[in-house]
Amino acid sequence: MPGCGEQSTSREPVRRASAWYFGSNRSHESEIPFYCDPQRVGTFAVVQNELAAGGDEALFRLFVTLSMYQALRDVVIMRRQRALPCASVRVVADAGFVKRAIAGHECRALLSPDAFQTSCDVSKSGTAIDCGRCPGAPCHVKDATAAFNRMGDMGKLPTSAWLRLWKDGGVRGVLADVCRVERAPTKRAELLVERIARVHRVGRKLATMFVSALSTPALAPGLTPWFPDIDGNELVVVDTNVARAVDALREPGAPKTYETRTRWVCEQAAAVDLREFGPELPRYSPRLVQEALYVFCSKSNRVAAGDACASAAYPCLACVPAICPFSPAGLSV
Repeated sequence: MPGCGEQSTSREPVRRASAWYFGSNRSHESEIPFYCDPQRVGTFAVVQNELAAGGDEALFRLFVTLSMYQALRDVVIMRRQRALPCASVRVVADAGFVKRAIAGHECRALLSPDAFQTSCDVSKSGTAIDCGRCPGAPCHVKDATAAFNRMGDMGKLPTSAWLRLWKDGGVRGVLADVCRVERAPTKRAELLVERIARVHRVGRKLATMFVSALSTPALAPGLTPWFPDIDGNELVVVDTNVARAVDALREPGAPKTYETRTRWVCEQAAAVDLREFGPELPRYSPRLVQEALYVFCSKSNRVAAGDACASAAYPCLACVPAICPFSPAGLSV
């Protein structure tokens, strides 16, 4: 736990970043989230009314779209998403296509999520994509690997997601099970993150992005079908921007783990009443405070959005200079 000095020192920077996010920044943002905007993500864009209804197809497309945000800047991922042709997007993000491809293939690695996890050995080496089980044979997992054009076995992600979560209405079953064993909506969100993080190449950060996108109304008004049964306000996504911001504002020497950084954001969020920035906001939401830190610290995203600070002759030092990407004393992420 931080001492009183650390809380008082970091509380004002966090409040200022939140004020910026819910003030000048939010007023210039598109009202639709990026994953529903074809101008930003191309054919990956999820249809808004389908997402609001919580249908399997829309949730699968959202899951794959968000899962692509790994290891590269958002603007780079979005550029790649826009560039992918419809046929390639279908291979990775169309739940019906993935379902039919799995059912029509004879590879025994596709029989169950565990068999797929341990037995599918599709990999990418340079430009060559193949596997040892069925070398040379056509395969949707190989096609997905080519479409993603990323790490060697990332193409396994859509099939792993289908087998582990979407097959036979699995997502609805997971939701029902979580609601049965846990009464508190915020704890249900945590349990869902644990379940979804089991998908190949996903993990805690990306699972948290997915669950919170569907259960934190202020992030996407009208497009959070899991709320209020699932409440993602207390979840925290720790990516590179957030980790660097937290480490810059904490006392030197604090443990640099996902858990300690999450705890710090929750502690700071408890001291910031978000209703100050809008009556529609919840009083307490670590997820929204974390999003404010993320957007505030992301130089590439702010430049791409035409942020005025990006072209200022002298960066404004009156905001949060320790973490402002345009300040000589700040971060540059």
